[in-house]
Amino acid sequence: MDRRRALTLIGTVGLTGVAGCLGEDGEITAAAAPAVITTADQLGYEADGPEELSIDETIEVGGVERDIRVTTYSAAYTDSDDQSSVFLFSTPDASVAGISVNPLARLSGADLIARLVDEGLAQTEGDFAVSEIEQEDEVTLSILGAERTVPIFSAVVEAEGSENPQIEGAENGEIPVRLYLLSTTHQEDVLLAIGIHPESIDASEDIQALLEGIEHPVGPTSETNETT
Repeated sequence: MDRRRALTLIGTVGLTGVAGCLGEDGEITAAAAPAVITTADQLGYEADGPEELSIDETIEVGGVERDIRVTTYSAAYTDSDDQSSVFLFSTPDASVAGISVNPLARLSGADLIARLVDEGLAQTEGDFAVSEIEQEDEVTLSILGAERTVPIFSAVVEAEGSENPQIEGAENGEIPVRLYLLSTTHQEDVLLAIGIHPESIDASEDIQALLEGIEHPVGPTSETNETT
């Protein structure tokens, strides 16, 4: 995934108030642990990532300016035959005095879907936009040892200048799609995932299996992202 585009996912929604571990120099740091889908290969999906994304900003906390560093991870899983993908993000659930200030946690529904789809598809050549987002259904999946509700949406992805125009069901650059949205917290991190496939291709079982295959944390564990 293009690093600059993935940074936009975090940066453009605003980082005001983010706090995590406070260093001796006053720098606030918050780091997520990576999340992966280990079953992707068995389902015929190619993995890209997880990739570490470091975001450095200066914010105001209690009237004092502080430098912050937020570490997020992103990964993409794609099946070119079924033209389906899952984009997975792990970002710290940073907090101040026990109150979460993670900017991504404040996004929901159509706003969150549009942002995740935009950033996920940014690795593909061409300009994309998602519209006509409507919830059609929901499914309960076993993810990370708990039953979690995943809403299912219909939408239209508009593609301009794409180098891959032969997407099944595409007409005049518009592709009716099915979307599966996961937004949950796990061990002090916020996990976000968006599954996507054309309406004309039934990849729902694979998408749901991928979401149930999420593992977190993997690799280095994140530190406690809270300052009292």
